[in-house]
Amino acid sequence: MAGAVGRVGEALLNEVLARGGYDAVYALADLPMSLGVRGLSLTTLDALPALADVFVALTDPDDTDARSFYGRDAAFTQVSVANATRIAECAAAAGARRLALVHPLPAWQQMSRFHSGLVGDAELAIAGLPLDSVVVLRPVASSRLPVGNWLQRVANVYLSLQLLMVPRSIPTVTSVDLARVTVAVLRDARPGIHVLGAAQIDECARRPAPGAGVRPAVTREG
Repeated sequence: MAGAVGRVGEALLNEVLARGGYDAVYALADLPMSLGVRGLSLTTLDALPALADVFVALTDPDDTDARSFYGRDAAFTQVSVANATRIAECAAAAGARRLALVHPLPAWQQMSRFHSGLVGDAELAIAGLPLDSVVVLRPVASSRLPVGNWLQRVANVYLSLQLLMVPRSIPTVTSVDLARVTVAVLRDARPGIHVLGAAQIDECARRPAPGAGVRPAVTREG
């Protein structure tokens, strides 16, 4: 588990520990230590054990709310787009065969087909690793106040106005539901690249049986 910070990362780690069905769970940390949590060990990137499945939760390093207010997640490594590829490469080298990447996107991007394919160099690089299955989940990212230079502020204001017109068909899910869906979808993933937008995540979360299949926005068998 990489990126066990903030609400999403903490919920995902809890789900992996409670219902993931793994003999051992390792969380990526900057320094090896013991947290006293049964079934959980911390490991650094250069000392990864043999792995089967990998869960990666991306956060924005500039987001002041990315980590827990109480510092519960201080021991864990924060994963951003900048270091996600390196983490995935090391995981694949440690034998991992399946990887789930939680990469939130703003609601306005969920309105277009932008969310339905691979986004950016990091995701393309991860998709090219020798992994049997890669699942990318795109929940709705939390909104933030406009920051940056005047041009960025104007763009943010425009996007905020567009956000007012976001249809109700673009849902948000709780971090607990997102974690449950992430673990279930990776467990049932077929070989290939699978991308699930917010609507597909919500559909899967509403199904009563954990792990019930849902048709991803994009699937590439291989």
